[in-house]
Parts: sequence; structure tokens; C-alpha cells
Amino acid sequence: MSKLVVFIATFVSFTLVSMAQPKFVIVGGDEYNWGDVRPQDSPLKAKIEFRNEGNENLVIINVKPGCGCTAAKPEKDTLKPGETTYMPVEYSVAGNTGVTSKSIRIETNDPKKAATSYKITANVIRDIICKPTQHLPFRDLTVGKESSATVFVKNNSKTNITFSEMRIEPAEPQILKLTIPAKFTLKPNEEIEITGRMLPKQKGYQNLKIIFKTNHPDYPTFEIPAYGNVVESAILND
Repeated sequence: MSKLVVFIATFVSFTLVSMAQPKFVIVGGDEYNWGDVRPQDSPLKAKIEFRNEGNENLVIINVKPGCGCTAAKPEKDTLKPGETTYMPVEYSVAGNTGVTSKSIRIETNDPKKAATSYKITANVIRDIICKPTQHLPFRDLTVGKESSATVFVKNNSKTNITFSEMRIEPAEPQILKLTIPAKFTLKPNEEIEITGRMLPKQKGYQNLKIIFKTNHPDYPTFEIPAYGNVVESAILND
């Protein structure tokens, strides 16, 4: 009889121990979506709530954002049963356009949720956009040889936008000519093609900016970078 009692006690003890474990819960689910935002809203901020719904202490072992544009660190890394904490999150989207998302890997001592991928998402709306890139991408630049690059500037807003007082900085290291007037207006959803022609005078990495003033309150100035690496001409060196 005593052996039976010992067996039952051992079985119950083992069962209770096996049932005793932390339970990691992210309140609201495994994704946070800011919806439509503007570049000037960056960095985006949120507070994510964590809860331990288990009956043992929960340890948040590691939090690893997917890139340097995201910052996240829980206020506490150990939660007692029933306890909650918050993880402030910052997401830099100033250089993004359209739907953008990143993931944050969260590692805990919850045996059923040892690693969780938390997704953060936003739709960055720009009233003025460049496509297909945000810059004039000059390639194969050679001293004394003219090269060209093209982008399209689009009015992505609901009102007319006027661009004026166009200038290039710095003005002299290279000769950069553009196919657009110094002043023009784009209607909603209208776009203009901008082709730049560069005639390099010297080798080395060149970094210029095309700068406009606009009548848009969020874009007192609008810049288009223009850059590329210039090499010596093989013909001129022979």
C-alpha cells in the first residue's frame, strides 16, 4: 500500500512540475500596423504589451530587431505569473515609400513559444515621389564622356504642386544639364520626366543634389540626389 502511495505522490508531483511553465502572450497579436503615415512622422512609435499567463516566471531572453532602422527593448525581462510589461518600439521610415515592414525576433523561456517573430508595418505616403528610384543613378561615368540618367517626379497629392528656383549643388565639379525648366507645375497624379546629362571633368566619386523650392507645406524644398563614380578614360590615358 505504501508503494502505491509513493507512486501516486510521485506521479502527481511529476504532473504538477510538468504543468508548471511560463506562457508568453503578446497582447493584441503578433503584428502592429501604423496604417497610413507621412515621412515626417518618423520615427514611428508604439508600445507593445507582453503578459505572462503561465504559472512560472517568464524570462524574455533576447529581442532582436530585423535592422538598424528599428529599436525595441522591453521595460522588464522577467515577468512573474500574471505580470505584464511593455516594449517601446521605434521604426524609422523617413527613407521609405509605400508599404514597408520589418520583423522583431523575441526569444523567451516559454517552451511552446521559444521564438516569436513580431511584425511592424506602415504605409508611407509621400505627396511627391521619384520613380523608379529616389535619385539620378549615373553609372559608367568616365572623364570627358557624357552619361545620362532619368527619373520621373510625380505629384502624389490631391492639389497642384509648383516647383521653382531649381539649382544644382555643388555647381561646378561636374557639368550637369537637365531636361526640365527651372519652374513647372504638376497636377494631381501628373508626372514629369527628368533626364540629367553629366560630363565629368575629373575622376572620383561625385555627389550632387538637384534642389527645387515648392509650394507644398511639407516640402519647402525637394531634393533629388545625383551621384556616381567617375573613372579615367582608357583612351585618354593611352
